[in-house]
Amino acid sequence: MNDKNQSIANDQMANERTFLAWIRTGIGIMVFGFVIVKFSLFVNHLPSKFFQEPDLPKNVSTILLGIGLVLTGAITILLSYFRYKKTNQLLEEGKYLHSTVLLTFLTVVIIAMSIIIIGYLILAAYPLK
Repeated sequence: MNDKNQSIANDQMANERTFLAWIRTGIGIMVFGFVIVKFSLFVNHLPSKFFQEPDLPKNVSTILLGIGLVLTGAITILLSYFRYKKTNQLLEEGKYLHSTVLLTFLTVVIIAMSIIIIGYLILAAYPLK
C-alpha cells in the first residue's frame, strides 16, 4: 500500500473512531436521562410512610428533564451519523473541511440541561414557601 492509500485509510479509520465516540456519548446521555426518569418514578412509588407528608407531589419536571436528555442523546447519535457520512464523502473527494456544529450544539444543550438540573436541585433543597 502506498503512502497516499495509507493516509486515506488512516483518515477513514479516524472518521469511524470519531463516529463511534459520538455514539458512546449519545448513549451515555440517554442512559443518564433514563436513570433520572426511573429514579423519579421509583421515588413516586415509595410508600408514604417513609415521608412526613402522606401525599408526595408528582414531579413532572424530572421526568421531562430525563426525557429531554434521552432525546438529546438520540439527536446526538443522529447528527453524528450525518456528520460521519459527510466527512466520509469529503475525505473521498479530498476536500475535508473541519466543522464544530455538532460540538457547539451538544455543548449548548448539555449546558442548558446542567443549568436546569442545578436549578432543580437548589429548589429541591431550599423550596420556596
